[in-house]
Amino acid sequence: MGGKKLPFPIIHIIGLPGAGKTTLAQKLSKRYNLPVFGIGEYRSKYPSSPIGEVDAWIALYRALSKRKWRNCIVETTGLNQRESFLRVALSLAQMVTIKLEAPRRILYQRIAEKKRRERGGKWLFSADYPDKYEFVRNLYSEFRKLPCDIRIDTTKLKTEEVFESAMGKIEKYRIMFS
Repeated sequence: MGGKKLPFPIIHIIGLPGAGKTTLAQKLSKRYNLPVFGIGEYRSKYPSSPIGEVDAWIALYRALSKRKWRNCIVETTGLNQRESFLRVALSLAQMVTIKLEAPRRILYQRIAEKKRRERGGKWLFSADYPDKYEFVRNLYSEFRKLPCDIRIDTTKLKTEEVFESAMGKIEKYRIMFS
């Protein structure tokens, strides 16, 4: 089908720990050759303080600006107030938000599995939430209220099914964005 390659809006993947954000971001990145920007990577480069948090978000926004606010994937929990900037500043066609959901007990199981696999891994968030269990416990209800364009319940879906579902739904936004 020759012709110009369609651009992508920012694909913003949100979810609580254990929902599958990183896995989906990696699969979409590989399939569409798009870079993934995760706020955790930026937080790790700055002090764990309010100023460090702001600096991390500013660095992320600069990276998105260099991409001309398109053709990339952003992976976050969706719960940081600084993310509302993206929803307000960008038109509906410039960003599509995919919300990955699962019940608390499933998220806890996945966190435990990942913790065993990775020997704990790094948790860079805040002093208010010393671990991922506490984060899910305290913010589950708030997360459920977040708006999104695409909602995927990952409870019973295999990784490939989540990927296929997201891919199919993203295409309509991609056409709208072009």
